[in-house]
Amino acid sequence: MTTQATRLLDAQTVLVGWINHSATDCYEHSRSSGDVINLGTDLDASCSFVLVASHAGHSDAVTVTLELAPLLADGIAGSWITAAAVAIPAAGGKVEASISGAALLLNPADSELVTPPCLRLARAVISPSTPVGMCVALTANQGL
Repeated sequence: MTTQATRLLDAQTVLVGWINHSATDCYEHSRSSGDVINLGTDLDASCSFVLVASHAGHSDAVTVTLELAPLLADGIAGSWITAAAVAIPAAGGKVEASISGAALLLNPADSELVTPPCLRLARAVISPSTPVGMCVALTANQGL
């Protein structure tokens, strides 16, 4: 039997890659490395969620760093924290990293500006460069 919990991410949220037309995105578009996404939900309130990164191959190995920040009262991003970092070899492949929302800690500089849970801004930074067809997403933990 699975644990009953509120899923904060109901479906895959693309941070880098192509987004098809759907009920929640009325136009097709692409997100790039470093694009800031307002998730509309606080990840530090989640039991856990998963970072999924994949590509079919590239000239170099790539590193994907998931960064999260609180949304401050004035509408700007607070300090970015690193939630996870994964590497994919040049040959390509798919990597998943499970992240505990409860284990995420705010930057001390933001502690007096926000009340947790508050980490709702996300970005994926890919280095050294983004392979063609790269996809980075967040999704709910399958164990929930």
